[in-house]
Amino acid sequence: MATIHDVALQAGVSPKTVSRVMNDHESVSAKTRERVRAAMQALDYHPNAVARGLRAQAAPAVGILMGDPSGGYQTRIHHALMVACLQNGRHLSAELVEGDMAGWQDRIRAFVTEGGIREMVLLPPECDFAPLKALLREHGVRCVLISPTSPDSLSPSIVMDDRAAAREVVEHLFSLGHERIGHIAGHPDHAASTLRRNGVYEAYAAAGKPRPDPALIVPGDFSFKGGLAGAQALLDMADPPTAIFAANDDMAAATCMEAQRRGLKLPDELSVVGFDDAPIAAAIWPSLTTIRQPFDQMTQRAITALNGWSANAALGKAAATILTQHSLVIRDSTGPVRQS
Repeated sequence: MATIHDVALQAGVSPKTVSRVMNDHESVSAKTRERVRAAMQALDYHPNAVARGLRAQAAPAVGILMGDPSGGYQTRIHHALMVACLQNGRHLSAELVEGDMAGWQDRIRAFVTEGGIREMVLLPPECDFAPLKALLREHGVRCVLISPTSPDSLSPSIVMDDRAAAREVVEHLFSLGHERIGHIAGHPDHAASTLRRNGVYEAYAAAGKPRPDPALIVPGDFSFKGGLAGAQALLDMADPPTAIFAANDDMAAATCMEAQRRGLKLPDELSVVGFDDAPIAAAIWPSLTTIRQPFDQMTQRAITALNGWSANAALGKAAATILTQHSLVIRDSTGPVRQS
């Protein structure tokens, strides 16, 4: 079933422009309006019936649980979800969760009952927390999972191939002549951390190279502070890496800061790669080479799954796993290895 994202891609416009065409917004030119409508017809996209059905049924808000809102991943996906809800006639309602918060069951119960929440999008690591998912099912809340560790037989999952993306990062660094590559891993409770680390190993194996020195794989937690500690550990080595791949952009930005504090020139003396394409990736200097997660596509697919579930319960119970496509964005933080 085609989505607003598919229409936007075919018409060569943004999903927001498609939404404006559907709502007869006066700011859209006649030429663009014609192109969007042609794409809708070609893809057999019929949003009006769904939107009317949702309005008639007073569709409940879609819930999301947020941790640290300062993190690049959560900021991007929260915004993308708000846009996806807007485009589908929905509202987004967020609740704060912080690790092993005391009394979390009562907080979640109040959130779903007082807020009238009947549908939720669960992000890592909550999407892997079985007691939470069981509690939500008890209250009749349907869930779509984004990037779970493994598929859930009761909920649709929206995923990207973290392992393949990490492998692509290392292959890019290999192409620039880097052999000694450090990796700052993500939070140990997140499946993506393991997948990205395994992608590093796969790249070495595919190139016929031995696994990197274990000392080159250091722990991190997806925070700027964790990235700073990881960068310090790697750059303090007697034989430091010529490139560092951090498991997210916050940690990669911290790596750039630590390297420059030590007087290293980027990328002449050290290449740095991040993951996510968070706002910080394009804001710092040098701008970060990174993996762009398809946040817009992931959240649009999540809302589409909920729409389908609302219209036909069997669609939701199929618990399909939907794969979205990442891309490697090459910027100024990576360059050829320095010849000694």
